Amino acid sequence: MATDAALAEAITKAGACVVVEDGTYAPVTVVADKVHLKARKRLGAGFTSGTVIVTGSGVTVEGFTFTGSANFRLDNTVGSRITRSLFRSSAAEFVQVHGQKGDRNRVDHNEMGPKAQLGHMIQIGKNPFTPTNTLVDRNYLHDLAPGVQGGEALRVGGFGPPGDYFHAHTVFEYNLLVRLSGDAEVLSLKSSANTFRYNTVRESAGEINIRAGQANVIHGNFVFADGLKAAHGIRLSEDDHVITDNYVETLEDAFLMFAGDEKPGNPPPGVPPSGPFTGHAQVRKAVVTGNSFIATAGRGVDFGGGVKPPEDLTFANNLVSASAGLGVGNAATVTRPVYGGNLVWSPQPGVSGPGFLVEDPALVRGSHGLLEPTRAALRAGVRGYGKFDVLGRNRLSPPDVGAVEASSWSRPVRRPLTMSDVGPFS
Repeated sequence: MATDAALAEAITKAGACVVVEDGTYAPVTVVADKVHLKARKRLGAGFTSGTVIVTGSGVTVEGFTFTGSANFRLDNTVGSRITRSLFRSSAAEFVQVHGQKGDRNRVDHNEMGPKAQLGHMIQIGKNPFTPTNTLVDRNYLHDLAPGVQGGEALRVGGFGPPGDYFHAHTVFEYNLLVRLSGDAEVLSLKSSANTFRYNTVRESAGEINIRAGQANVIHGNFVFADGLKAAHGIRLSEDDHVITDNYVETLEDAFLMFAGDEKPGNPPPGVPPSGPFTGHAQVRKAVVTGNSFIATAGRGVDFGGGVKPPEDLTFANNLVSASAGLGVGNAATVTRPVYGGNLVWSPQPGVSGPGFLVEDPALVRGSHGLLEPTRAALRAGVRGYGKFDVLGRNRLSPPDVGAVEASSWSRPVRRPLTMSDVGPFS
Protein backbone atom coordinates (compact mmCIF):
# COMPACT_ATOMS: atom_id res chain seq x y z
CA MET A 1 0.00 0.00 0.00
CA ALA A 2 1.94 3.02 -1.22
CA THR A 3 -0.57 5.70 -2.30
CA ASP A 4 -3.24 7.74 -0.56
CA ALA A 5 -5.89 6.47 -3.01
CA ALA A 6 -5.00 2.83 -2.44
CA LEU A 7 -5.08 3.26 1.33
CA ALA A 8 -8.45 5.02 1.23
CA GLU A 9 -9.92 2.26 -0.91
CA ALA A 10 -8.54 -0.61 1.16
CA ILE A 11 -9.96 0.53 4.50
CA THR A 12 -13.55 0.51 3.22
CA LYS A 13 -13.64 -3.30 3.15
CA ALA A 14 -14.90 -4.99 6.33
CA GLY A 15 -12.55 -7.58 7.74
CA ALA A 16 -9.57 -6.24 5.80
CA CYS A 17 -5.96 -6.41 6.93
CA VAL A 18 -4.27 -3.38 5.37
CA VAL A 19 -0.47 -3.35 5.51
CA VAL A 20 0.97 0.10 4.82
CA GLU A 21 4.42 0.72 3.34
CA ASP A 22 6.80 3.38 4.64
CA GLY A 23 5.80 6.92 3.77
CA THR A 24 3.55 9.82 4.65
CA TYR A 25 -0.18 9.56 3.99
CA ALA A 26 -3.21 11.83 3.96
CA PRO A 27 -5.51 11.36 6.99
CA VAL A 28 -8.19 8.68 6.62
CA THR A 29 -11.49 7.72 8.24
CA VAL A 30 -12.03 3.99 8.88
CA VAL A 31 -15.78 3.36 8.62
CA ALA A 32 -15.72 -0.41 8.03
CA ASP A 33 -15.71 -2.94 10.88
CA LYS A 34 -12.92 -5.36 11.82
CA VAL A 35 -10.17 -3.59 9.91
CA HIS A 36 -6.52 -4.01 10.91
CA LEU A 37 -4.55 -1.02 9.62
CA LYS A 38 -0.87 -1.77 10.19
CA ALA A 39 2.43 -0.18 9.20
CA ARG A 40 4.65 -2.84 7.61
CA LYS A 41 7.65 -1.38 9.45
CA ARG A 42 6.70 -0.14 12.89
CA LEU A 43 6.77 3.71 12.88
CA GLY A 44 7.79 3.67 9.20
CA ALA A 45 4.45 5.03 7.93
CA GLY A 46 2.65 8.04 9.27
CA PHE A 47 0.53 11.14 9.07
CA THR A 48 1.60 14.78 9.28
CA SER A 49 -1.73 16.62 9.20
CA GLY A 50 -5.41 16.20 9.99
CA THR A 51 -7.15 13.60 12.13
CA VAL A 52 -7.21 9.85 11.56
CA ILE A 53 -10.72 8.83 12.65
CA VAL A 54 -12.15 5.40 13.44
CA THR A 55 -15.95 5.06 13.36
CA GLY A 56 -16.14 1.37 12.51
CA SER A 57 -15.95 -1.15 15.34
CA GLY A 58 -13.35 -3.81 16.02
CA VAL A 59 -10.70 -1.70 14.27
CA THR A 60 -6.98 -1.78 15.14
CA VAL A 61 -4.57 0.95 14.01
CA GLU A 62 -0.98 -0.14 14.66
CA GLY A 63 2.51 1.19 14.28
CA PHE A 64 2.11 4.71 12.81
CA THR A 65 3.69 8.09 13.50
CA PHE A 66 1.62 11.20 14.09
CA THR A 67 3.79 14.27 13.53
CA GLY A 68 3.30 17.76 12.10
CA SER A 69 -0.25 18.60 13.22
CA ALA A 70 -1.75 15.09 13.01
CA ASN A 71 -3.79 13.34 15.70
CA PHE A 72 -6.16 10.40 16.20
CA ARG A 73 -9.78 9.84 17.25
CA LEU A 74 -11.92 6.86 18.19
CA ASP A 75 -15.49 8.07 17.58
CA ASN A 76 -18.53 6.02 18.62
CA THR A 77 -16.62 2.81 18.06
CA VAL A 78 -16.75 -0.43 20.04
CA GLY A 79 -13.74 -2.64 20.65
CA SER A 80 -11.26 -0.58 18.65
CA ARG A 81 -7.61 0.14 19.37
CA ILE A 82 -4.69 2.48 18.69
CA THR A 83 -1.45 0.69 19.48
CA ARG A 84 2.35 0.84 19.13
CA SER A 85 2.31 4.31 17.59
CA LEU A 86 4.25 7.54 18.14
CA PHE A 87 2.60 10.91 18.78
CA ARG A 88 4.85 13.94 18.47
CA SER A 89 2.81 16.68 16.84
CA SER A 90 1.44 20.17 17.38
CA ALA A 91 -2.16 18.95 17.78
CA ALA A 92 -3.98 20.19 20.87
CA GLU A 93 -4.95 16.61 21.74
CA PHE A 94 -3.04 13.55 20.61
CA VAL A 95 -5.70 10.86 21.17
CA GLN A 96 -9.43 11.48 21.61
CA VAL A 97 -11.93 8.81 22.62
CA HIS A 98 -15.41 10.17 21.93
CA GLY A 99 -19.02 9.13 21.54
CA GLN A 100 -22.11 8.01 23.45
CA LYS A 101 -21.79 4.52 21.94
CA GLY A 102 -18.05 4.22 22.55
CA ASP A 103 -17.21 1.13 24.60
CA ARG A 104 -14.32 -1.28 25.27
CA ASN A 105 -11.72 0.65 23.31
CA ARG A 106 -8.00 0.49 24.03
CA VAL A 107 -5.05 2.92 23.85
CA ASP A 108 -1.87 0.93 24.44
CA HIS A 109 1.89 0.66 23.89
CA ASN A 110 2.16 4.16 22.43
CA GLU A 111 4.73 6.90 22.97
CA MET A 112 3.40 10.43 23.37
CA GLY A 113 5.74 13.40 23.63
CA PRO A 114 7.35 15.80 23.68
CA LYS A 115 4.33 18.13 23.57
CA ALA A 116 4.69 21.91 23.77
CA GLN A 117 1.12 23.15 23.27
CA LEU A 118 -1.96 23.39 25.47
CA GLY A 119 -4.24 20.37 25.48
CA HIS A 120 -4.27 16.73 26.52
CA MET A 121 -2.29 13.74 25.45
CA ILE A 122 -5.36 11.55 25.97
CA GLN A 123 -8.88 12.96 26.36
CA ILE A 124 -11.72 10.52 27.02
CA GLY A 125 -15.15 12.03 26.47
CA LYS A 126 -16.57 15.04 24.68
CA ASN A 127 -19.45 17.07 26.05
CA PRO A 128 -21.95 15.65 26.86
CA PHE A 129 -20.90 11.97 26.51
CA THR A 130 -18.11 9.82 27.93
CA PRO A 131 -17.34 6.42 26.39
CA THR A 132 -17.29 3.44 28.74
CA ASN A 133 -14.72 0.75 29.64
CA THR A 134 -11.75 2.40 27.94
CA LEU A 135 -8.40 0.75 28.71
CA VAL A 136 -5.26 2.91 28.60
CA ASP A 137 -2.19 0.78 29.22
CA ARG A 138 1.57 0.39 28.65
CA ASN A 139 2.00 3.89 27.22
CA TYR A 140 5.05 6.13 27.63
CA LEU A 141 3.87 9.71 28.11
CA HIS A 142 6.61 12.29 28.55
CA ASP A 143 7.75 15.89 28.35
CA LEU A 144 4.55 17.91 28.37
CA ALA A 145 5.76 21.49 28.61
CA PRO A 146 4.65 23.77 31.47
CA GLY A 147 1.36 25.45 30.64
CA VAL A 148 -1.87 26.77 32.12
CA GLN A 149 -5.16 25.26 33.24
CA GLY A 150 -6.35 22.72 30.68
CA GLY A 151 -3.08 20.97 29.96
CA GLU A 152 -3.61 17.75 31.89
CA ALA A 153 -1.85 14.82 30.26
CA LEU A 154 -4.81 12.50 30.94
CA ARG A 155 -8.42 13.53 31.43
CA VAL A 156 -11.72 11.69 31.68
CA GLY A 157 -14.86 13.77 31.41
CA GLY A 158 -14.70 17.47 32.17
CA PHE A 159 -18.10 18.85 31.23
CA GLY A 160 -19.93 19.58 34.47
CA PRO A 161 -22.11 17.69 36.95
CA PRO A 162 -23.93 15.32 34.54
CA GLY A 163 -20.58 14.03 33.33
CA ASP A 164 -19.08 14.02 36.84
CA TYR A 165 -21.47 11.32 38.03
CA PHE A 166 -21.45 9.20 34.90
CA HIS A 167 -19.77 5.83 35.58
CA ALA A 168 -17.19 5.69 32.80
CA HIS A 169 -15.20 2.67 34.10
CA THR A 170 -11.98 3.89 32.49
CA VAL A 171 -8.86 1.95 33.50
CA PHE A 172 -5.37 3.48 33.35
CA GLU A 173 -2.73 0.87 34.16
CA TYR A 174 0.99 0.20 33.68
CA ASN A 175 1.72 3.59 32.11
CA LEU A 176 4.98 5.50 32.58
CA LEU A 177 4.42 9.25 32.98
CA VAL A 178 7.55 11.42 33.00
CA ARG A 179 8.01 15.21 33.08
CA LEU A 180 4.36 16.04 32.53
CA SER A 181 3.98 19.65 33.62
CA GLY A 182 1.24 21.08 31.42
CA ASP A 183 -1.17 21.63 34.32
CA ALA A 184 -1.38 21.31 38.10
CA GLU A 185 -3.05 17.96 37.37
CA VAL A 186 -1.16 15.16 35.64
CA LEU A 187 -4.35 13.08 35.69
CA SER A 188 -7.77 14.70 36.03
CA LEU A 189 -10.72 12.45 36.80
CA LYS A 190 -13.98 14.32 36.22
CA SER A 191 -16.28 11.31 36.08
CA SER A 192 -17.02 8.26 38.22
CA ALA A 193 -15.96 4.63 38.71
CA ASN A 194 -12.55 4.99 37.07
CA THR A 195 -9.36 3.17 38.11
CA PHE A 196 -5.74 4.41 38.04
CA ARG A 197 -3.44 1.54 39.01
CA TYR A 198 0.12 0.20 38.66
CA ASN A 199 1.37 3.37 36.97
CA THR A 200 4.68 5.14 37.55
CA VAL A 201 4.78 8.96 37.68
CA ARG A 202 8.16 10.76 37.72
CA GLU A 203 9.28 14.41 37.82
CA SER A 204 5.87 15.77 36.84
CA ALA A 205 4.66 19.13 38.13
CA GLY A 206 1.16 18.35 39.28
CA GLU A 207 -0.76 15.58 40.94
CA ILE A 208 -3.07 12.65 40.44
CA ASN A 209 -6.35 14.44 41.01
CA ILE A 210 -9.88 13.17 41.51
CA ARG A 211 -11.38 16.56 40.73
CA ALA A 212 -15.01 15.47 40.62
CA GLY A 213 -17.07 12.31 40.62
CA GLN A 214 -17.76 9.26 42.74
CA ALA A 215 -16.20 5.85 43.47
CA ASN A 216 -12.85 6.30 41.74
CA VAL A 217 -9.91 4.05 42.68
CA ILE A 218 -6.22 5.03 42.92
CA HIS A 219 -4.28 1.83 43.69
CA GLY A 220 -0.75 0.47 43.62
CA ASN A 221 1.00 3.39 41.91
CA PHE A 222 4.55 4.72 42.25
CA VAL A 223 4.92 8.51 42.39
CA PHE A 224 8.34 10.18 42.57
CA ALA A 225 8.98 13.93 42.55
CA ASP A 226 12.65 13.36 41.64
CA GLY A 227 13.57 16.67 43.24
CA LEU A 228 10.87 18.76 41.53
CA LYS A 229 9.16 20.96 44.13
CA ALA A 230 5.97 21.39 42.10
CA ALA A 231 5.53 17.61 41.81
CA HIS A 232 2.83 16.57 44.25
CA GLY A 233 1.07 13.31 45.02
CA ILE A 234 -2.65 12.51 45.21
CA ARG A 235 -5.53 14.92 45.73
CA LEU A 236 -9.22 14.18 45.97
CA SER A 237 -12.65 15.69 46.28
CA GLU A 238 -16.15 14.19 46.48
CA ASP A 239 -17.47 10.76 47.47
CA ASP A 240 -16.65 7.07 47.95
CA HIS A 241 -13.10 7.07 46.58
CA VAL A 242 -10.59 4.33 47.41
CA ILE A 243 -6.88 5.20 47.73
CA THR A 244 -4.84 2.09 48.54
CA ASP A 245 -1.27 0.76 48.49
CA ASN A 246 0.34 3.71 46.71
CA TYR A 247 3.97 4.76 47.18
CA VAL A 248 4.24 8.56 47.00
CA GLU A 249 7.59 10.32 47.52
CA THR A 250 7.49 14.08 46.98
CA LEU A 251 9.07 17.15 48.49
CA GLU A 252 5.70 18.27 49.84
CA ASP A 253 1.96 17.61 49.59
CA ALA A 254 2.10 13.86 49.17
CA PHE A 255 -1.63 13.51 49.91
CA LEU A 256 -4.32 16.17 50.07
CA MET A 257 -8.03 15.98 50.67
CA PHE A 258 -9.23 19.31 49.45
CA ALA A 259 -11.05 21.67 51.79
CA GLY A 260 -14.69 21.09 50.94
CA ASP A 261 -16.93 23.78 49.49
CA GLU A 262 -20.68 23.71 50.08
CA LYS A 263 -22.58 22.08 47.21
CA PRO A 264 -26.02 23.57 46.51
CA GLY A 265 -28.64 21.32 48.05
CA ASN A 266 -26.04 19.12 49.81
CA PRO A 267 -26.97 16.18 47.53
CA PRO A 268 -26.19 12.53 48.37
CA PRO A 269 -23.34 10.74 46.54
CA GLY A 270 -23.81 10.54 42.79
CA VAL A 271 -26.51 13.22 42.63
CA PRO A 272 -25.72 16.57 40.95
CA PRO A 273 -25.99 19.76 43.02
CA SER A 274 -29.23 21.69 42.83
CA GLY A 275 -27.51 24.77 41.40
CA PRO A 276 -24.29 25.93 39.73
CA PHE A 277 -21.17 24.66 41.46
CA THR A 278 -17.53 25.17 40.49
CA GLY A 279 -15.85 24.52 43.85
CA HIS A 280 -14.04 21.52 45.32
CA ALA A 281 -16.65 19.25 46.88
CA GLN A 282 -16.42 17.83 50.38
CA VAL A 283 -14.68 14.47 50.73
CA ARG A 284 -17.15 11.85 52.02
CA LYS A 285 -16.65 8.13 52.76
CA ALA A 286 -13.10 7.96 51.40
CA VAL A 287 -11.07 4.82 52.16
CA VAL A 288 -7.33 5.54 52.41
CA THR A 289 -5.28 2.50 53.47
CA GLY A 290 -1.84 0.97 53.15
CA ASN A 291 -0.11 3.94 51.52
CA SER A 292 3.33 5.48 52.01
CA PHE A 293 3.10 9.29 51.95
CA ILE A 294 6.66 10.62 52.14
CA ALA A 295 7.41 14.34 51.88
CA THR A 296 11.14 14.91 52.16
CA ALA A 297 10.96 18.70 52.56
CA GLY A 298 7.43 19.64 53.63
CA ARG A 299 3.87 18.64 54.37
CA GLY A 300 3.07 14.96 54.05
CA VAL A 301 -0.71 14.67 54.43
CA ASP A 302 -3.43 17.26 54.80
CA PHE A 303 -6.93 16.20 55.78
CA GLY A 304 -8.34 19.47 54.53
CA GLY A 305 -10.89 21.45 56.42
CA GLY A 306 -12.71 24.49 55.13
CA VAL A 307 -16.46 24.91 55.07
CA LYS A 308 -17.16 21.18 54.76
CA PRO A 309 -14.34 19.08 56.24
CA PRO A 310 -14.02 15.39 55.31
CA GLU A 311 -16.53 13.04 56.88
CA ASP A 312 -16.76 9.26 57.36
CA LEU A 313 -13.08 8.89 56.47
CA THR A 314 -11.31 5.54 56.87
CA PHE A 315 -7.56 6.15 57.26
CA ALA A 316 -5.60 3.06 58.25
CA ASN A 317 -2.16 1.45 57.92
CA ASN A 318 -0.66 4.52 56.26
CA LEU A 319 2.96 5.54 56.75
CA VAL A 320 3.39 9.32 56.78
CA SER A 321 6.93 10.69 56.91
CA ALA A 322 7.44 14.44 56.56
CA SER A 323 10.77 16.07 57.29
CA ALA A 324 9.26 19.52 57.83
CA GLY A 325 5.83 20.96 58.60
CA LEU A 326 2.79 18.97 59.50
CA GLY A 327 2.68 15.24 58.99
CA VAL A 328 -1.12 15.30 59.12
CA GLY A 329 -2.91 18.61 59.07
CA ASN A 330 -6.30 19.56 60.54
CA ALA A 331 -6.95 16.03 61.77
CA ALA A 332 -9.38 17.24 64.43
CA THR A 333 -11.77 18.60 61.79
CA VAL A 334 -12.64 15.19 60.29
CA THR A 335 -16.20 14.11 61.08
CA ARG A 336 -16.78 10.48 62.16
CA PRO A 337 -13.32 9.18 61.19
CA VAL A 338 -12.07 5.62 61.50
CA TYR A 339 -8.34 5.55 62.28
CA GLY A 340 -6.11 2.53 62.83
CA GLY A 341 -2.54 1.37 62.44
CA ASN A 342 -1.07 4.61 61.07
CA LEU A 343 2.52 5.68 61.70
CA VAL A 344 3.51 9.35 61.50
CA TRP A 345 7.08 10.64 61.70
CA SER A 346 7.73 14.38 61.62
CA PRO A 347 9.18 17.11 63.84
CA GLN A 348 5.60 18.40 63.99
CA PRO A 349 3.38 15.35 63.54
CA GLY A 350 0.17 17.35 63.93
CA VAL A 351 -1.79 14.37 65.21
CA SER A 352 -1.97 12.07 68.20
CA GLY A 353 -4.36 9.64 69.82
CA PRO A 354 -5.81 6.24 68.93
CA GLY A 355 -4.95 4.99 65.48
CA PHE A 356 -1.68 6.94 65.21
CA LEU A 357 1.80 5.94 66.33
CA VAL A 358 4.40 8.72 66.31
CA GLU A 359 7.74 6.96 65.93
CA ASP A 360 10.72 6.82 63.56
CA PRO A 361 10.30 4.01 60.98
CA ALA A 362 14.03 4.29 60.09
CA LEU A 363 13.45 4.39 56.33
CA VAL A 364 16.15 3.01 54.03
CA ARG A 365 16.30 2.93 50.25
CA GLY A 366 15.51 -0.58 49.05
CA SER A 367 16.46 -2.47 45.91
CA HIS A 368 13.54 -1.08 43.89
CA GLY A 369 14.31 2.53 44.78
CA LEU A 370 11.64 2.77 47.47
CA LEU A 371 12.10 4.06 51.01
CA GLU A 372 11.17 1.09 53.22
CA PRO A 373 10.76 0.91 57.01
CA THR A 374 13.21 -1.11 59.08
CA ARG A 375 11.47 -0.71 62.43
CA ALA A 376 8.33 0.66 64.13
CA ALA A 377 6.13 0.08 61.04
CA LEU A 378 6.91 -3.63 60.80
CA ARG A 379 3.88 -5.81 61.61
CA ALA A 380 2.31 -2.74 63.27
CA GLY A 381 -0.75 -2.40 61.05
CA VAL A 382 -4.28 -3.50 61.79
CA ARG A 383 -5.89 -6.46 60.04
CA GLY A 384 -8.68 -6.22 57.50
CA TYR A 385 -7.33 -3.64 55.05
CA GLY A 386 -5.88 -4.79 51.73
CA LYS A 387 -4.38 -8.04 50.47
CA PHE A 388 -1.32 -6.83 48.51
CA ASP A 389 1.44 -4.25 48.84
CA VAL A 390 2.56 -1.83 46.11
CA LEU A 391 4.95 -4.49 44.76
CA GLY A 392 2.09 -6.98 44.41
CA ARG A 393 3.14 -9.19 47.33
CA ASN A 394 0.72 -10.68 49.84
CA ARG A 395 0.21 -8.72 53.04
CA LEU A 396 1.16 -10.50 56.24
CA SER A 397 -1.08 -10.72 59.29
CA PRO A 398 -0.73 -8.32 60.97
CA PRO A 399 0.61 -6.29 58.05
CA ASP A 400 3.38 -3.72 57.90
CA VAL A 401 2.36 -0.07 57.86
CA GLY A 402 2.75 1.67 54.51
CA ALA A 403 2.82 0.68 50.86
CA VAL A 404 5.79 -1.70 51.15
CA GLU A 405 5.45 -4.99 53.06
CA ALA A 406 9.07 -4.80 54.17
CA SER A 407 8.72 -7.89 56.37
CA SER A 408 7.89 -10.04 53.35
CA TRP A 409 10.44 -12.34 51.74
CA SER A 410 8.22 -12.89 48.68
CA ARG A 411 9.43 -11.93 45.24
CA PRO A 412 7.87 -8.69 43.91
CA VAL A 413 5.24 -9.01 41.20
CA ARG A 414 5.49 -5.32 40.19
CA ARG A 415 8.09 -2.57 40.42
CA PRO A 416 8.46 1.02 39.18
CA LEU A 417 8.22 1.03 35.40
CA THR A 418 11.04 1.98 33.05
CA MET A 419 11.08 2.84 29.35
CA SER A 420 11.72 -0.80 28.46
CA ASP A 421 8.33 -1.76 29.91
CA VAL A 422 6.20 0.59 27.83
CA GLY A 423 5.82 2.15 24.40
CA PRO A 424 5.82 0.89 20.79
CA PHE A 425 8.75 -1.51 21.12
CA SER A 426 8.07 -3.03 24.54
